[in-house]
Amino acid sequence: MSPRPLKESDREALLSLLRRSLPFDEFSSGLVREKVWADPDFCARNTWVVEGPGGGLKGFSMGVERNGRGYLKFLCVDPDHRGRGLGGQLLELMEKGMSATTIRVAESNPNYLVPGVDVRHTVGLLFLEKHGYQKVGETYNLLCDLQDDIFEEESPNTGLRIDRARHEDWPGVELFLARVFPGWLHEVGVMMKNTPISLHLAWKDGQVVGFSGYDGNNLGHGWFGPMGTDPEQRGLGVGRILLRHCLADLKDQGRKTCAIPWVGPYGFYARHSLSRIDRVFWRYEKARY
Repeated sequence: MSPRPLKESDREALLSLLRRSLPFDEFSSGLVREKVWADPDFCARNTWVVEGPGGGLKGFSMGVERNGRGYLKFLCVDPDHRGRGLGGQLLELMEKGMSATTIRVAESNPNYLVPGVDVRHTVGLLFLEKHGYQKVGETYNLLCDLQDDIFEEESPNTGLRIDRARHEDWPGVELFLARVFPGWLHEVGVMMKNTPISLHLAWKDGQVVGFSGYDGNNLGHGWFGPMGTDPEQRGLGVGRILLRHCLADLKDQGRKTCAIPWVGPYGFYARHSLSRIDRVFWRYEKARY
């Protein structure tokens, strides 16, 4: 079995492989398209599959490069075909296709599935370490129970206004993000295209000073974030109010839970949304030169 480039017609077979190989993640056909072909840096020359002799896909790898850094976005092998060198072949092809001097695993913001390697993927952790990847940190996904009654929308008493973004707000949002949170422009841009727009804004004196949204990544799977407040407006409860506006939306959609991914200060979310740590990820990097 030799690797070949991925084809658009492989989508359903790829969906089946991902479901068999990555049991801790939830996949749909639409999500596969979003994470693979709709990635803004998708490169057909660096996206490979291994097809079995009887049909079906047995392995898959995908690499992307953003802003001078490489990312191993996907690498998976069918559980029944592990131990035959397929993973090593796919990894070697992916690395050869990269010009970047460092490669991170999975955390391919702004279009990513998970922010690292789930610590329950013991085989995957050992495989990466065997091939020169080193652990550089860890992060968490939280799970928020939306069945509680704590997500009533609040109004600030600080002279700020909170409301759902409108299409005509985008120039002001873009200016704010470019100044304070440039890494989140893409995800917030996706939120602006959702129906209804899945972004809430905090305003002061006609200027955007904070935002919070959902469905900017992994659309339709109830992923919260990102969110951010202008450093000069922090400590006023704006973040809490923005968070709860989004959680109220997700609850109104009929969701029982939502994920709050790639979290550093999990205490904030634990206090204001009763969220708990649900998944732990180790972050890996390989320096190539």
